[in-house]
Amino acid sequence: MKREIFLLKIFFFIYFSAWVFIFSFIPVYLREVINFSIGMIGLLSAISSLAGAIFQVYVGYLSDKLGKRKPFILISFVVLIFIYTFVFPYLKTFWSFLIIYFVAGMATSIITTLANVLVMDYAVSNNTGSHYASVRIWGSIGFLLVMLATGFFPKLVEPKVMFLMIGLIYLLGFIVSVMIKEPPIKSGISRVDFRSVKKLTFRPEIRNFLIFYIIYYIALLGASSNVNLLIRSLGGENRHISFAYSASSFSEIPFMLIWGYLSDKLGRKPILVFTSIILPIRIFLYTLTNNPWHIILIQLMHSLTFAVIGTIPVVYMNDLVPPEERATAQGLLGMSMALSSTLGPLISGVVADLTGLVGMYRFLTFVALVSTILAITSLKESKNKGVPTN
Repeated sequence: MKREIFLLKIFFFIYFSAWVFIFSFIPVYLREVINFSIGMIGLLSAISSLAGAIFQVYVGYLSDKLGKRKPFILISFVVLIFIYTFVFPYLKTFWSFLIIYFVAGMATSIITTLANVLVMDYAVSNNTGSHYASVRIWGSIGFLLVMLATGFFPKLVEPKVMFLMIGLIYLLGFIVSVMIKEPPIKSGISRVDFRSVKKLTFRPEIRNFLIFYIIYYIALLGASSNVNLLIRSLGGENRHISFAYSASSFSEIPFMLIWGYLSDKLGRKPILVFTSIILPIRIFLYTLTNNPWHIILIQLMHSLTFAVIGTIPVVYMNDLVPPEERATAQGLLGMSMALSSTLGPLISGVVADLTGLVGMYRFLTFVALVSTILAITSLKESKNKGVPTN
């Protein structure tokens, strides 16, 4: 099993390094080369996330039913390699981008969801928070190192090089996925149908958490996904974008481990309430800056926001369901993330077109405050503190 955990760490390292280009520099390419508005870019991101919202629970259900994760991951990698290497660089019309973003979003959501499930399949103790964080952190390390590389070697984000890099990174992800062995299928796994999905969503502790998670993620994603465009609007260069996202990734790496450990010791709810208080503070600070370098400092608060919401929800949902419903529960979580990822860029893009980026960040501060209220009043502790940990 140590071999599989090692390979999963390499997988996360590779997979999330591609996000440097997809989420940080392709929006700049769309804005400055293709001449799309912020609202149009937000709509493309929304379409991509909508595809994930539609397919994630279905894929989670099929994965549970078949007892397989890898086939879905491998097929999705092939789709992404083809899109970013042979299709995306040659698109010109908005409608063609809409179609490609939908397909790419579907493939990305499948990989993200089932990679998380694979990690939890290999969890061998009650310290699931620490276990997941110890693997997921390698995604942040990969993101950080590639982001730093773009800061020192700006040619990496030139369109011709960028799209080739994305294709090569996904090819490496495909190769590592082939090497990972599926965990043995447990004999006690039962068939999960869509009545099980409905049953999960009607459980108050799951429903309340998903509502909080969606609102929190709308605010976080709307704010963080426009940091690159905010930097450019303030006169910043691509290197400012690289260093800003490097700062956020660098700060989140140790904190992912810290939050995972603390959630195992203190419980999940205190950590989630804490991050819900920090998020509106972080977003409001963006409205006060007029210097690209100031944004880099604000990005350090990623360690108190994304480092939590990128790890703890996975183990929180894992706490609430039996093993045979794990992929279905993670599919629900992925669908919630995809739904908020659909609404976040769409709403923030429209608001930015109407009020400017500063007005958008003020609006998202209010949204984040709603998630704070929900976290304090509606979340329940999921960790069974009565169970001894190894």
